[in-house]
Amino acid sequence: MRTLSNRLAVPLLLVLLLGCCHASGSTNETAARQWFEQFNLDLAVQRNLAVEAGWNYAVNITDENSRKRVEAELKLTEFLKLKRTEMQQFAWRNFTDKNLTRLFSKSDDIGTSVANATMQELYSSVRTRLATFYNTAKVKDPRSGDMVPLEPNIVAAMADPDVPQSVKRDFWVGWRDESGKKMKNDYEEFVHLGNAMIREAGYANLAEYWQSWYEPTSDFEQTMETLWTEFKPYYSLLHAYVRSKLRPHFGSEIFPLTNHLPAHILGNMWAQSWANVDHLTMPYPESWTVDITKEMLRKGWNSTTMFRVSEEFFASLGLGNMTDTFWAKTVMDRLPNVEMNCHASAWDFYTNEGDFRVKQCTSVTLPYLATTHHEMGHIQYFMQYEKQPVPFRDGANPGFHEAVGDTIELAVMTPEHLVKIGLLNSTIDSNEYYVNYMFLMALKKLAFIPFGYLIDKWRWSVFKGEVTPQQYNSAWWKLRCDLQGISSPVPRSEDDFDPGAKYHVPGNTPYIRYFVSHFLQFQFYEALCNKSGHTGPLYKCDFYQSKEAGDALKKMLAAGSSKHWEDTLEELTGTREVSAAPLIRYFRPLFDFLTEANKNSSEPLTWSSECPGDDWYTSTAAPPVTTAPPPQTTTSGSSGRLAGATWLQLSMAALLGALLSTLLTR
Repeated sequence: MRTLSNRLAVPLLLVLLLGCCHASGSTNETAARQWFEQFNLDLAVQRNLAVEAGWNYAVNITDENSRKRVEAELKLTEFLKLKRTEMQQFAWRNFTDKNLTRLFSKSDDIGTSVANATMQELYSSVRTRLATFYNTAKVKDPRSGDMVPLEPNIVAAMADPDVPQSVKRDFWVGWRDESGKKMKNDYEEFVHLGNAMIREAGYANLAEYWQSWYEPTSDFEQTMETLWTEFKPYYSLLHAYVRSKLRPHFGSEIFPLTNHLPAHILGNMWAQSWANVDHLTMPYPESWTVDITKEMLRKGWNSTTMFRVSEEFFASLGLGNMTDTFWAKTVMDRLPNVEMNCHASAWDFYTNEGDFRVKQCTSVTLPYLATTHHEMGHIQYFMQYEKQPVPFRDGANPGFHEAVGDTIELAVMTPEHLVKIGLLNSTIDSNEYYVNYMFLMALKKLAFIPFGYLIDKWRWSVFKGEVTPQQYNSAWWKLRCDLQGISSPVPRSEDDFDPGAKYHVPGNTPYIRYFVSHFLQFQFYEALCNKSGHTGPLYKCDFYQSKEAGDALKKMLAAGSSKHWEDTLEELTGTREVSAAPLIRYFRPLFDFLTEANKNSSEPLTWSSECPGDDWYTSTAAPPVTTAPPPQTTTSGSSGRLAGATWLQLSMAALLGALLSTLLTR
């Protein structure tokens, strides 16, 4: 424990070491290390206080917790400003120790925290209002008249194939009315304040600041555009195929002549995943249906089981178990009698005593098993770089942090691994089996990629002033129609603010990390499969229990952000660039199938870059209600489909029909 005399000795030593050099900036690296040692300890304490306050608000949304969160954020901001001023006593850019220079560089870049206290208070207040609009929004259920939250009610309804598309359309519109539409003016204020504050830190706007986190060695936006251009032809194959299956089911009346997919029929509030239309689009649908979620329920799985299974995967690689604090403080299920933010997230509390937590309103489904592994990937990243200085306790770049959990998910979701954890009896070694499996992965991962790109492409334009507040919504839909090939089921106007209906926009969370991670994860996956000695198709690889893969992963995670991400990537994969090549190799058999299937379809591979015109909406009758049987209540012993099923709940539909009887009698 540091004593009082030790605490007094450090600043005294600094005075003696710096002497007359203070005014011009000292290059005394011994003194700089002394200063940084104390700063690092204090920074951990301040970050802990801010994270604790943020956690308390997230799991119990009250005015009091909101006030405390803002207070803690402002205290952290004042601390960072004070220490940034102190740092000027050192000419740290001239240090010979490049690691020390990097520590000071990261500590110096405090973003919007450089602004004065008045602006900080305004900024915190507007961010709190934005978050509160989203977190507390409820929508009238058109079936019951009840006011219901996004999770679990609306998410489940959008995913349920038995809910008529007219009801989904009402939920789609209602959510945007109750969330995004109410926050447009506040978002305009947020942009104005954020840009003004970040200019004081030397950045032109928030877009430039956010992109700086990737330490770009070339034009970052052009790099992202190039990556998207490389991938787009493969997305077009998936888009055309899915359109060819959905049009006859829902009727051409709701499909615009522009060849866009209607946003509300894809089983997801934002159409970022198409996994819930698997039952309508499966390449080989002849087999029986096996419901993996139902098998989890039959075996008595709960949220704790899912986290323990995930823990065991990481432990099998030699990465270690979760801490006692993790198990004591993680919130795995929605807390009763409180408003809470159910968006799954992982938290590092900077205690150096193993305080890491997940906040998640878990449902016992296969999709949530994947989500659990994803969040536990974040926790493992926290655990492995815990001994790094606080400025290095982060992913090599933001995409790395997201990609780690998704890399594990790729291994966990293989049929081979589901057999190992008792959710399948065996696999079937046939081309049809694995084309179906890859298709299910594509509905989740490939369908997401343009959405992952367009959110920050829109925000960059907003931050740079290229899109004005009077163009917010039209610019948003221009990107959704052009890049994603998705159109609104109803007319939209500038009275709406549809970007705000996605958590990360009011939550001020940059989103390009998810776009980057969807390529990085396949690069990581391929590298770890090679380390494990896997032979055969990449999509069959499960590196479970491979110490070689675990050692390589652990080395990458332990580095945190201590090195440029290109160096970290090269050490694991042998390349310094984010690349689509491993993703394309993974899905090659599926792309070959889609190419042939689309040749036999009348659906074009392209769609209009422009959204449907107002005349299409006014000339089209109200979309017909899809006839469907009444929703079934499903229990672990029933044969019905669970309401709210998501991407792999029918995951082995058409894959494992021959095993149905044995699976359900184990």
